[in-house]
Amino acid sequence: MNKLIFFKKQLLLWSKNNTRSYSWRNSNDPWKILLIEVIAQQTQLDRANEYYEKFIKRFPTPEDMSISSKKEVLRLWSGLGYNNRAVRLHEASKILAYRSFNSIYPNFDILPGVGKYTKDALLSFVYKEKIITQDTNITRIFSRFFGVANPKNFIQVNQENILKNIKSRKFNQALMDFGSNICTSRNPMCSKCVLEKNCEKFFQKTKYVQSTFKGSNREIRGKVIKYLINNKEVDISSLIKVLKIEEKKLNSILEKLEKEGMITIKNKKLIEISS
Repeated sequence: MNKLIFFKKQLLLWSKNNTRSYSWRNSNDPWKILLIEVIAQQTQLDRANEYYEKFIKRFPTPEDMSISSKKEVLRLWSGLGYNNRAVRLHEASKILAYRSFNSIYPNFDILPGVGKYTKDALLSFVYKEKIITQDTNITRIFSRFFGVANPKNFIQVNQENILKNIKSRKFNQALMDFGSNICTSRNPMCSKCVLEKNCEKFFQKTKYVQSTFKGSNREIRGKVIKYLINNKEVDISSLIKVLKIEEKKLNSILEKLEKEGMITIKNKKLIEISS
């Protein structure tokens, strides 16, 4: 059997009994797909789905989010990390409040925070285009099974043949679930893999370095935003005391947050979440 045919046949057979069930999985609503794709970035899908359910209940349409404050969006986002994703999502909702998804099709990457992967997800899941979405989970599967060092190029070349006679949405969901449950980044479950007998087992040597979160700028940024969510205007001097941080380091972080449009600094003393 042709290796490509074996690959897609086995994946689709596996997915019949192993597909994870989420409310947005069968939806054709581009807003729902955009929401889950943004929320799921750098987040495990089960955890992302919990936040998605909160967001879609509060903001069932882009218009609903667009008329809300940035602070409200950030409050709902609290605990997910990478708060700039929430800010970009809020900015995107303001565009989508007066421009429909159809009006900007296929150029969804004009929306703040939307890159190639999210754009391709919208094209595949909503507009049924023959596209294989490419995140690290998916490219890892292709790299290992086909023994290629450049899986993105391999997918681009073989995409048409792989997706022939199958729905890209269904295949992409199978790939995502397989990458999360079987062909994982570390400690893959090769003994339970339906692709194992034809797999090249190409494991590229990558050094995984987990950056320290405690005391990092990312942790401090999160604390700043969390504090501002629960307070109206905050004096920088009081923030230094609350966070127990050097003034120079805090000012550097605040400057970056202001450039990103997340906060406003008034008279070099008072800070608040940007409107």
